[in-house]
Amino acid sequence: MTTHAPQHQRTRRLLGLALIGLASGLAAPTQAQDKYPSRTIKVIVPFPAGTAPDVMARFWGERLGKALGQSVIVDNKPGASTIVGTQQFVAAPADGYTFLYTASGTVSINPFAYKKLPYQVADLVPVIQTLSIPLVITVASGSPYKALPDLIKDAKDNPGKLSYASYGVATAPHVSMAYFANSANIALNHVPYRDGGLNDIVGGTVNTAFSPIADVLQFIRTGRVRALAVSSKQRLDSLPQVPTVAESFPGFEGDSWHGVFALKGTPQAAIDMVAAASQKIVASDEYKKYLASMGLVPIGGTQEQFASVLLSDSKRWVNVVKNNHITLD
Repeated sequence: MTTHAPQHQRTRRLLGLALIGLASGLAAPTQAQDKYPSRTIKVIVPFPAGTAPDVMARFWGERLGKALGQSVIVDNKPGASTIVGTQQFVAAPADGYTFLYTASGTVSINPFAYKKLPYQVADLVPVIQTLSIPLVITVASGSPYKALPDLIKDAKDNPGKLSYASYGVATAPHVSMAYFANSANIALNHVPYRDGGLNDIVGGTVNTAFSPIADVLQFIRTGRVRALAVSSKQRLDSLPQVPTVAESFPGFEGDSWHGVFALKGTPQAAIDMVAAASQKIVASDEYKKYLASMGLVPIGGTQEQFASVLLSDSKRWVNVVKNNHITLD
């Protein structure tokens, strides 16, 4: 992708990359090889140790190793909005012994927020979507906003005066809140934080945030913050009393997700084996219980279903990024 292509051409080309990547993966020949897997599998996680993608990748990877009869090691390669690790992943051999475990921004936001990337989304073959991460619009427990319409009304009465925290420019909490503000026709002031700014939300220094549920669920349950709405299509089992944004703005959806990718050219037999083992892990009661404690939602499904998610994500976020002039260049 070049920096000179018109926006509409870039958009049209990028929207097809998820399905191109899938088709490329499905077309890869099953080469004669030793019984797969015959050695250690490496999973690159482009996030720091201890973060949610790292924790979930290790949980999944340990069980994948048991299912396949080989050790699975997690290799953390954080930096530059997941670009560092993803670049290392695409440089690896496409032999079925290196996979990428990442979050939605790598394929659904970065291609639109950067004019040029050192990786192509078409090089990433979707294997399985492991989970969905609902985001929650929260305010301090002492906030005057008791429900979403209160926040919207104040924002309309005081354009640009209300602030919201995020993990930084072009992160899921940033683009989801920008999408909400566009939907509600309000102007909000973005305040990026390295740590998501939760302490300042609790303290009322910033007015609100669209935070990943794992960050705020315990704060909601203990009354330190108030939940106004969730980003999912349906209400959540973990927060059944909290309405969806879509109840006010039909069609709204802003969840993030985690997923596993193979490299284009990886033997399909290897992809199929990892996908099948992963589906059993995601469908297990152990996995569901572990995710429920954090408010996360197990997904699973086929390669094609994951590719469809990538495509719908791209169609949504390319417009949000463009309309709000979100850039990381």
